[in-house]
Amino acid sequence: MVYQGEVFINFRNHTYQWVSIKLFALHADADDDAVLQLLIRHVRYRASYNGTGDKDMENTHGPYWLRAITPKSFSPVSATDAEPLLRTWAEYAAPLPDARRDDMERELYPRIRSATSCYLLPDLRDTAQHDEGWGSSVGSVTGFFEFVLIDRAAASVALVVASDD
Repeated sequence: MVYQGEVFINFRNHTYQWVSIKLFALHADADDDAVLQLLIRHVRYRASYNGTGDKDMENTHGPYWLRAITPKSFSPVSATDAEPLLRTWAEYAAPLPDARRDDMERELYPRIRSATSCYLLPDLRDTAQHDEGWGSSVGSVTGFFEFVLIDRAAASVALVVASDD
């Protein structure tokens, strides 16, 4: 799986909310389970999202221990469920500025709608939260939402993380 870059949308509305969309090239012959496995093993999946850069790319992912996340951790979800969840989350704490709403309309929502498969990583805090603790880590106010969007027509995978810090 080849990393192709990141789209980062910082809401800049005093909520500390943001969306990270990490983009990868899709292996055409990989089924969804293999795609999830390749993604989890990729160095760009390893990140605390706490602004520590490459220093945290070893054993954490968001508020979770990386070792606790497997392809079976993810649940299939429809675009018609994923998009409203993210739209509601985006304005949970404050109205979304027009420029950020435009960014979401351009960068995020079309990817959700065009995905041939969409997976949600559920809340794993009870079993997989790392030692840093939820209260001092990413997602402690508005939550940590993660989706994997597989678009076979575009031969792409998008890792979407929506959270706060």
